[in-house]
Amino acid sequence: MVGLGTAGKAGLFGVENMLKAGTDELFPLTKVGNFLFRGIDTGAAGWMMTYVLTKDRLPPVFRPENGFALFNGKQDTSENECYQVETGQEDWEQHTVITKWGKDSQSLREDLSEAETCTWTGKYCQKWWPNADADGNTGENSTCNQLRGTDGHQFPPFVNKNDQED
Repeated sequence: MVGLGTAGKAGLFGVENMLKAGTDELFPLTKVGNFLFRGIDTGAAGWMMTYVLTKDRLPPVFRPENGFALFNGKQDTSENECYQVETGQEDWEQHTVITKWGKDSQSLREDLSEAETCTWTGKYCQKWWPNADADGNTGENSTCNQLRGTDGHQFPPFVNKNDQED
């Protein structure tokens, strides 16, 4: 346990006690539909949702109504995700390229410098990438905050298999 703070040691102790008691498994068997969509609230997932040091710090894939599901909040929704995607009308090489992102259509931005990630309760939020990139740039100048890529429906036009993407 070298390098763990008090909270980390307490968390490991709590998991160890749960496993020793035999009340649950760390990685229980579950159905694919539960893991992906319906949710799991047993095992480590259930424990983290109730443990005092972790329950307010879990990512949005944890929900109080159904526990952990890989695609929680992603079924037929675009929760906190709105994109502007190029049509290619002005420049065919920009076809399907994402040019803006935001939580909704009123907050679209050309980079991720103001984007935040929050816990499932919304209690703890922080900048998506507040750190400097390899060149020491931060904020809108950081390569880590640049929008690059397409919406995933297809490759941009004129891409050859030998081309290297930046």
